[in-house]
Amino acid sequence: MRLPRLPDLLTTANLCCGTASILLASQGQLTVACWLVFAAAIFDVFDGLAARALGGGTPLGAQLDSLADMVSFGVAPVFALWSLFPHDHGRSSMPVALAVIALCTASAWRLAKFNVDTRQTKGFLGLATPANGLFWAGAVLSVEGQALPSTNLAEGLQTMFAGLILEPVSALVIAVVLSALMVSELPLPSLKFTHGGWKGNEVIFLLTGIGAILVLLYGILAVPLLLICYVLSPLWGKLFPKTT
Repeated sequence: MRLPRLPDLLTTANLCCGTASILLASQGQLTVACWLVFAAAIFDVFDGLAARALGGGTPLGAQLDSLADMVSFGVAPVFALWSLFPHDHGRSSMPVALAVIALCTASAWRLAKFNVDTRQTKGFLGLATPANGLFWAGAVLSVEGQALPSTNLAEGLQTMFAGLILEPVSALVIAVVLSALMVSELPLPSLKFTHGGWKGNEVIFLLTGIGAILVLLYGILAVPLLLICYVLSPLWGKLFPKTT
């Protein structure tokens, strides 16, 4: 048995964060549970960087990465969403249950498709599962009032967004839209720098800048707002010529 490589250890840390998030959410500790999803995302980024630094990933690493992502971004965030609602009566249970099932199913299909789709080497076709997971982790944190600036602008947006998430039917509609995006053929940038220059990385630099401004203005609400910008990037990304 070979010793695990650094990328595999980082992927395992991602998996551990997702598992711990589910356990904590089951105990009602939603704030820590959701921040663990963000911690998992950090490990997910660094395992890819480590794999490229070591000359590329392995087939085992690719499978392990997808399995870890399913736990950390396919199950953990939506379990936190499920735990956000009281389930002592039937009004909220059915729409939220359908939302959770749709998101978990679409995440699994998305990850399985990515593993066998050779077209997704330089970009994504469909919304990536981690992006969807971070949306829901950020949504639960915003409903809980975590990491929000004390400004009228942020508080007003938080009230509106929390109203959408806490209404079971609207939460289901959002879940269906994001599930459809995950299994769609929508071309999206991978957000991986190919070099340090501006040309060819315009969308990544702009999303980074927009994200920084949104964090300053809205705190954790920047996550769902940035997701909207990201999904729309195929439209405004056409402003920049393709590199050859």
